[in-house]
Amino acid sequence: MYLGVFDLNQRLEQTRKVLREKQHLKKLIEEDIHDLEKDVQDLEAMTGDKKLATSVQG
Repeated sequence: MYLGVFDLNQRLEQTRKVLREKQHLKKLIEEDIHDLEKDVQDLEAMTGDKKLATSVQG
């Protein structure tokens, strides 16, 4: 019985660790997306071409 409880606690800690790592990766990806969107806007401003955004998104 105690062994099963220990296994569940260990598994819960591992799951929490994986969740924290995934949340961190999600934040990094969101920051990358934001940076890319800004780069596209900067390129649009330099070229004055609004077609660039649709080709990147589409």
